[in-house]
Amino acid sequence: MNNQKGNILITLLIGLIILSILSIAAYRISYSASRESLFTHYNAQAQYIAKAGADIVIDNIGIIKEEMENQNQTEESFNVQFSDRDRATIDIKLDDDNNIIINSIGIVNEQKYNKSKSRIQARLKFKACSNDRIIFGIDRNGNIYEFDKDLEGYNKLDIRDKTNRTINIENPSGFAWNGKDTLILVGGESGNKVDTLIYNIPEGCWRKPKGKANGNGFKHIVYSEEKDLFYALNTNNDKINYFNKDEEWEDIHKPTSGFKAEKLAQGNNTLIGISTQYDDYVAYKLKDNGWKKNYTGINGTYNGITYGNGKFVIVGSDSADNINGHPIIIYSDDGTRWQRGNVKSMGTGYPLYEITWTGEKFIAVGGANTIYSSQDGVNWYRFLRENIIPVKGSKYYYDYKYISSSGNYIIAYSENGNGFLLSKDGGNSWEQRIDSNYPKLIDIEVINKVKRDFDYKNYDIYWSKG
Repeated sequence: MNNQKGNILITLLIGLIILSILSIAAYRISYSASRESLFTHYNAQAQYIAKAGADIVIDNIGIIKEEMENQNQTEESFNVQFSDRDRATIDIKLDDDNNIIINSIGIVNEQKYNKSKSRIQARLKFKACSNDRIIFGIDRNGNIYEFDKDLEGYNKLDIRDKTNRTINIENPSGFAWNGKDTLILVGGESGNKVDTLIYNIPEGCWRKPKGKANGNGFKHIVYSEEKDLFYALNTNNDKINYFNKDEEWEDIHKPTSGFKAEKLAQGNNTLIGISTQYDDYVAYKLKDNGWKKNYTGINGTYNGITYGNGKFVIVGSDSADNINGHPIIIYSDDGTRWQRGNVKSMGTGYPLYEITWTGEKFIAVGGANTIYSSQDGVNWYRFLRENIIPVKGSKYYYDYKYISSSGNYIIAYSENGNGFLLSKDGGNSWEQRIDSNYPKLIDIEVINKVKRDFDYKNYDIYWSKG
């Protein structure tokens, strides 16, 4: 009997030990989940505080800018206290082009062990007082044309170097504008042929780069607002080059092996490359890390890419032949996780070929006069092609593969149809111009004749993660 009592006691002790271990494990799991939940909550709260701090500065930017100019300062810092433990630290910097960069750090629970931080950046780009525009086009033979603002007339330009010899880019690929005083045209092959031309907007002249070497041919060029750099894809070795301050092309390095990028976009410290030869994939380079090939999870042929309003947006077709498919639109904040755009009133079975960010809207164009627009890159609306007004020539449905914008002035071009789509009000209305005498262009670019005086009450805001 005593032996049985001893066995029962031992069993009870073992049970109590097991229950204690399970209780401790459950407590730890619950505690860990609670901490993770708190971290997520505080991190989101820190992000809102960072945004609120930046908004307060932006609301008072006129006064702050005036004080900085009076004190001959290019940098300033503020602290905005939201509570005893929550605050935002804001750094303001005036860059060389009189634009303002605002970096805001939101801090939550500053006196606690679970302090959280979040960063956000706002770049205020002040608009030039001048609204005069120049419209350039380039054909396959390297001829450059300048159009009037209504696309009714154009001139073929005769570009010469200092020795009065004609300058011509063979196999041109396209333009990129830095939004200020420089436009670059690239193309060409390897060897001694010219592959880069620069248009100085204030001086109104074209010239070759000052650098000692060309880049050996390019198939695409894009400008990065964030980095203030031109990036180009090399024709011969698929390397990505950037244009340095000495006006020479420098290599970054090849994207992921086997991925030959055709177009680029840059933003949020990331470069993204797309190719019509690699459906469902992008290549991306995050900050100073190497290139990675990424499966988006969204089937389609990717034709165009841009960056704006904190998002990368890609447009294309859900068909491998890129002709008979339906439009697709996908977006990403960081280039690694992609989602489908929320497209309202599809109503068309034609692919999208190109996209631009106007500073206020994304505008995408495609087959048979297809036009879509979005302010956030997420929600998209189709412009009824029946509402396109034929101004020159009879109304006809063309495939539009080239698009450019400067503010509310937007142009799309169809090479095969010699047709333009034109909007002067940011995409709210569209006109079509068709003329068999138009040159067959492979790219167009709309730029402003920038003046050195700025309206500090008139600016665009570009948000990104700090």
